[in-house]
Amino acid sequence: MQHQLSSGLTIESETIAFSRDVHGLAYYVRAEGPTSLLWRGEVINGHDQSRHPQGFSAPIGMPDSLSSAGAWHAVTDQMLIDRGLVAGNTVQWRYPSGVVFQAKYLNSTRLDGVLVLMTFDECSITAPSGDVLYDPSWGQFDLAVAE
Repeated sequence: MQHQLSSGLTIESETIAFSRDVHGLAYYVRAEGPTSLLWRGEVINGHDQSRHPQGFSAPIGMPDSLSSAGAWHAVTDQMLIDRGLVAGNTVQWRYPSGVVFQAKYLNSTRLDGVLVLMTFDECSITAPSGDVLYDPSWGQFDLAVAE
């Protein structure tokens, strides 16, 4: 199964599901089983099933602190730096859905000039309900940017 995100990044996995709010809007994507991330039909270097053997997940939308950009495709490297996204810094983001994301920023991946992934360590993500969506003990977290 494949699902293409708004950034153009494609998730390929056995099962892909979305958590939705009371209005039916998706706020979190979860792929289960061995997962690959693709760009324009090709597996992104370092993001094959060996990197994501248990699956892949990501919050959907723009964190409040980046919302002034309007959309992920408009986020520049300077905007990231201005908002504290420098390697080793910890960020805490709240999404309009109520998802809370906290992690130590490591790096970003741009393909063809498009920001598609951001890699974090010590990541914790909680759902609007308070349920744990990602625990730091699960390892590095690759955030696929998607609206």
